[in-house]
Amino acid sequence: MAIQLTPKEQGLFEEAKAFALKNLAPISADFENGNKLPKKVFELLSHHGYCGLLISQELGGQGLNFLESALIYEGLAHGCGTIAFMLQLHNNITYEIATYYATSEAVNTLVPDMVTGKKLTAFALTEESSGSDAASIQSYAEQKEDGYHIHGKKSWIANALDADYFNVIVKKESSNRDMLMLLVEKDTAGFTIGENKPRMGGNGLSCCDLTFHDCLVPKDRLLSENGFKEALRAIDVARIFVPAIAIGIASRAIDMTVTYLGKRIAFNKPIISNQGVKWALAQLSAEVEAGRWLVYHTASLMDSGDTVAIKAAMNKLFAVDLAMKVTTQCLQLFGANGYHKHSAIGRYMTFAKLLQIIDGTSEIQKIVIGRALERKVRPS
Repeated sequence: MAIQLTPKEQGLFEEAKAFALKNLAPISADFENGNKLPKKVFELLSHHGYCGLLISQELGGQGLNFLESALIYEGLAHGCGTIAFMLQLHNNITYEIATYYATSEAVNTLVPDMVTGKKLTAFALTEESSGSDAASIQSYAEQKEDGYHIHGKKSWIANALDADYFNVIVKKESSNRDMLMLLVEKDTAGFTIGENKPRMGGNGLSCCDLTFHDCLVPKDRLLSENGFKEALRAIDVARIFVPAIAIGIASRAIDMTVTYLGKRIAFNKPIISNQGVKWALAQLSAEVEAGRWLVYHTASLMDSGDTVAIKAAMNKLFAVDLAMKVTTQCLQLFGANGYHKHSAIGRYMTFAKLLQIIDGTSEIQKIVIGRALERKVRPS
């Protein structure tokens, strides 16, 4: 396995980073405050070829692999972590629909607009009483002559206000384990999208509860009868790209801090000239470089077809906890200016906290890894 990036791979990262610093960083504050509509941002991303990264060119995508896509998300995060996250969320859902499911012709006709970002998607798995424990969801669908009737409620669904289609995981009637994956359009009767939940960070991305009251979905919108397995695979993909974004915001936080401390004068010299400050930033930089290559390694394993669940959990655990550590320490070095409500470093820190929670908390990653260790001495 290669231990260095090819010129093409390095170029993808550099181009995404440059694009993000020029186009995303200037709007990140407005986006955080809800002043830049996600669909407008997607027009910009699509125009520059960042939609449909994993999807074949025949279907209108970019035909990239997991490592190449991870490099792009890392680069984009330098400009705005929230936008990079929103993009990978939509791209991942579209990739799953276009690649893995035996979908009907009705669904196939919808895919091209998803691939290009003209129509946005959301992934509806989480419920109030079930987050990472996907098997404990309570919402269900009854199969009748006219289609599937969904009952129940989903919580904390990202991109809910802007999505056109929802990839919804529900139990198959009264079954405790069998799950269905259904594609639900936003204007379907019996389907209600709740209000956006205000959060500490990442507010450019809407996050709402969904209610299904005898919501009728046509039979040809069935994506999979093995929804539980499909959901687990989708989570593994997220645990490759979310860490890439975490490394991107951590790296950007260090860059911003070095620039700021190089200009900030205290006791007649730039703060960056203090040995204690340089050592702190040197340690963080070394850890970010280690995390970066764990991301690349995990993505490369995915490209090779290897099982990545445990490595992906390690990847998610290390990268997002590191992003939180880096942004917190960098904010401290900014002093009062870092604590300003509208500071860029503050936005990076609150977004890093979100990454520790979404797509499986850091504690869940430790459980996944710990169980794998336990199986070495106590096979199930």
